[in-house]
Amino acid sequence: MHNKLKVTIGLFCWLLFGLVLVNIVEKVQLIRLIDRWGWDITRPTTSFKTFALTELTFLGDPVTVGIITIGLMLFLWRRKQATDSVWYGMLQFLGYCLVILVKYSVIRLRPVHRLITVSGYSFPSGHTFSTTILVFTLLAIIIPHLKRQWVKALYIIVSILWILLIMYSRVYLRAHFTSDVIGGFLLATGWWLLINTQRHRFFDWLTKPVNR
Repeated sequence: MHNKLKVTIGLFCWLLFGLVLVNIVEKVQLIRLIDRWGWDITRPTTSFKTFALTELTFLGDPVTVGIITIGLMLFLWRRKQATDSVWYGMLQFLGYCLVILVKYSVIRLRPVHRLITVSGYSFPSGHTFSTTILVFTLLAIIIPHLKRQWVKALYIIVSILWILLIMYSRVYLRAHFTSDVIGGFLLATGWWLLINTQRHRFFDWLTKPVNR
């Protein structure tokens, strides 16, 4: 994907994110309809479903994703891919600082009647953000090494389904509103696309003092 296309899609995602944010702050009726629709599609609530999604949502926890990211960074470093190691680590950890900044700026309370114990503010979903960045990272590392188009397509489909499953689990467990997970996905996608356009410029800047 060319940088111009990345910038265009990235800005569009952040524009949509901004619209969601403003509508949440202004408590527009449309957001309530979206949130209610999300809860409707997660029904019915069953004990098995609650157990399974509680276990699954742990895999999207920012702490869990952070540990996986560190492991991935060490793996890349050992394979002499130091720039990839540093870059993908920065994308995840600096990106989550952005999530925290938005959370404590919007200060949206979580839904009531939660099925799991969770603290902090609701918008945007940190689980969705972290999972999206990790999935995009894995795709960026793996896809170039795949030769068959159907295998690439399979990886992409499974990755999309994984993100959707984490988003679904957060809404089902009443840890987030539907608009929270949508916001988390849009924020992460925009962040990934826009920041990746600056990768070569960043490393050129970083190595200039060394080359002098």
